[in-house]
Amino acid sequence: MDYMEFRVLSEKEKEIEISAIGADDTIIYPLLTEILKNEKVVEAKYVKGHPDLDVPSLVVRVSSGDPKSALKKAAENLNGNFSDLRKKVEKKLR
Repeated sequence: MDYMEFRVLSEKEKEIEISAIGADDTIIYPLLTEILKNEKVVEAKYVKGHPDLDVPSLVVRVSSGDPKSALKKAAENLNGNFSDLRKKVEKKLR
C-alpha cells in the first residue's frame, strides 16, 4: 500500500461516512471492531461496493455524541494497542 487517506463523504449530526482510499481489510476491520466497542455507537459498517469501481467507505452512527469523536477515539485506542504490542515484541526480541 503506497498511501492511505480518509475523506469525509457525508456528515450529519449523528452519522458520518468516510471514504477509505488505499485502506484494506487489515486496517478497516480492527478499526471497525474498536468503533463497535463504544456504547454510543449504534451502527458501524464497512461498505466495499465493486472492487474495481468503488472506493470503500466506513459509516458510523451514534445514539449520542459526535460520530467523529467516536471514530477518533477508536483510532487512538488502536494506536495505543499497537504501540503496546510493539514494545512487548521489541522487549522479547532483545
